[in-house]
Formats: sequence, C-alpha cells, structure tokens
Amino acid sequence: AEAAPDKKSSKARKRVKIEDPLVPLSGEVSQEIEPQQAEKRMRVVRELLETERTHVSSLDVAISHYLAPLTATNILPPTTIRAIFSNLEVIRNWNQTFLAFLEAEIECGETLGSVFLQMIPFMRQLYTQYNENYENAMDTYDKAKKIKGFTQFLEKTQKETNEQKDLLTYLYLPVQRILAYDSLLKDILDLTPIYHPDYKHLSNSLSALRDIQFSAILRAEQRKNINKVLYIQNNMSDDINLALPHRRFVYEGEVLLIHNRGSKERYCYLFNDLFVCCKAKRKKLDIDWKEPLETMVVEAVTDDEGFRFLFRLTSSANEYLISSPDKHTWITWINSCKKELKIRSEKDWDKSSMHNELEESSRECLINNILSWSEMQDAALVHSEIKELAAALEKYKTLNGLQQNFSNHTYSPI
Repeated sequence: AEAAPDKKSSKARKRVKIEDPLVPLSGEVSQEIEPQQAEKRMRVVRELLETERTHVSSLDVAISHYLAPLTATNILPPTTIRAIFSNLEVIRNWNQTFLAFLEAEIECGETLGSVFLQMIPFMRQLYTQYNENYENAMDTYDKAKKIKGFTQFLEKTQKETNEQKDLLTYLYLPVQRILAYDSLLKDILDLTPIYHPDYKHLSNSLSALRDIQFSAILRAEQRKNINKVLYIQNNMSDDINLALPHRRFVYEGEVLLIHNRGSKERYCYLFNDLFVCCKAKRKKLDIDWKEPLETMVVEAVTDDEGFRFLFRLTSSANEYLISSPDKHTWITWINSCKKELKIRSEKDWDKSSMHNELEESSRECLINNILSWSEMQDAALVHSEIKELAAALEKYKTLNGLQQNFSNHTYSPI
C-alpha cells in the first residue's frame, strides 16, 4: 500500500515559487510565497492598475469638458483659467504615459516598483507644482464663482457629463492620487517578501513618494507663510519692508496695550525675529512700535485692576504690558514668543560657540607663530609672516585688541 501523502509537503508544493538570483537558497530562508498571500498581493496590484485607469479617465473629463471649453471662450480671463487648472493637463499627459508603462510591466510579470522609480522624478516636479498652487487655485475658483457666466457653465457642464462630480472634485484628483499611491504601494510592499525581486524597488519607491509628499507640504507652507508676510506688509500704512528672506510669520491677534492704568486697542504681529504692535487707521494699520525679538523677554503677569490675561514684553529699552482677550490667546502669545526666543538663543549659542572655537584656534596659531619667530634670524622673513598674520586677523576679526595694521611697522631681528 502506498504511504499517505505528507500534508505538509503537499501544501509546500502548492506554493507559488519566486526565485531571486541575488538571494541564495538555504534552509533558513524560504523562497516561496503562500498562495493566499500571492493572491492578495495580485489583487492590490490590479486595484492599483484599475484605479489608475479611472484616474486618467477622470482627468480626461476635466480637460475635455472644463478646461478646453473655458479656454475657447471668454467666460474667464486666461490668467484666471491658468490659476484654477495650473498644470493639470500636463499631469494628465504624464498619467497616460505612466499607465501605459504600468500595464506593460504588470502584463510581463508581477513587478512594478521599477516603473515607479523611473517615473518618480517627473511625478515630483509635476505634483509638487500642482500642490503648491492648489490653495491659490481654490481661492481663484471661489472668486470666479461670483461671475454668473462661470456658474452657469459649471451647472450646464455637470448636467451634460451626467457626473455627480463637480469641478472642485476633479481639481482635487491629483492631490488625492498621491495619497492613493502611498496607500496602495504600502499594501503591496507589506504583501511582498523581502527576497522578492520587486521588494527593493517598491521600498525605494515608497520612500521617494513620501519624500515628495513631505516636500510638497513643506513648500506649500513656506509659500503660504511668504504670502502672509506680504499681505501684512501691504496692509501697513507705514513704508516698512517686512518681506525679508529669513522672516517668517508666527502669530497675530487683537490685544489691549496697558498704559498708565488705561488701555488702548492694538493689533499685534509676531514674526520669528520681530514683534510689531499696530493701531488701526481706516483700512490700513499704523505701526505703534516694533521691537526685535532677540532683545526681548516675555513673562506672564497676574491679573491687575480689571485687566486679565496679562503678559509683559521687556526689551533693552522699553517695557510693554499687554492684555489678551481670553486665556487661550494669552497662552498662545506667551508660548509662541518663548518658542521663537528659544530658537533664536540656540542659534546665537551655535554662532558664539563657533566664534569661540575659531578665536581659540587663532590664539594658538598666534602663539606658535611667535615662538617660531624667536628662532628666526631673517628680519625680512619675520616681517613677511607678520604681514600675512595681520591680513588674516583683519579678515576674520577674531582676536580683539590684535586687529591693528602691522604692515606699516618695521621689525628688528629677534
């Protein structure tokens, strides 16, 4: 009689075997994927492919039914159309190419990480540009909806396409797709064994994709902050240049400036290097006072004579007592000021530390030079070295009291 088949061996024979020439076969490392895991993985791969087709189809609708007709009419100015749609048409063209590569790669096998790696540099440029402009696109769209012709066009187009999606939904597609890539790639990677030939490419693709998302968010926040600083500057009646490369907006709000047991309504702005207190003047703001943050000290003050939520700002020459409208605002003002002061003090400490190290190094260099001069007999050579040292001291200005110009002096042999 034949022996009963080994269930364990039978199960092993049903596994899907995927070999990686870079990983040697051994008793400790299995080169096989369970059929259930392989099936799940392929299901997510197919989901990626199908959703990419849907994405390209939706972008086609946005271009052919919204962008193209608007461009061919005078419903909106060309600048407004560009602001709303940004580089959406270029993204559609890129996604069409990406879809073709994806279909070809999946048809040949189960790998797709290499396609993502090849396309990510283009994705980074296109999607970052779109994300940076997205908030501006939404603002422009809201303003354009006040134009009757544009509103009528939107309603008519949505009925003609028999779509529940409106233009805003289509404009959100590129932002949404980046998030979908992240989720789907992660799911595929989780179902891909580390020895699989696609594992490394998938892992690198996911890291690069998340870097794109982080960079896009960071650059969008930076651009938003720059626009905020420019807006504040344009709202000032004074001729002040707030928009400096290093300057960053932090916080703003209405306060009461306490003075001689009285109070004045003020509107204040906190930047990463400056505190500005303004008084209202029609539609513009007049600057009452401003102080560089590096000279200031902030401290909470107990309630006094009817004024609550007090904090004091002390600069090198002035002192200001300020009342916040509520506890939350009071805490935010104090914490925001302290945080920026801490950041600045840490930067100053780093500069001071570097300066001290350079000064100590220069001092040692000077001592060594003096010791070597004492052994020299050539006055011209000593004079030449002293002139070189003098030039270095004047350039870096690190040794206080030794920055005089030695070049006009004459020296005798030591």
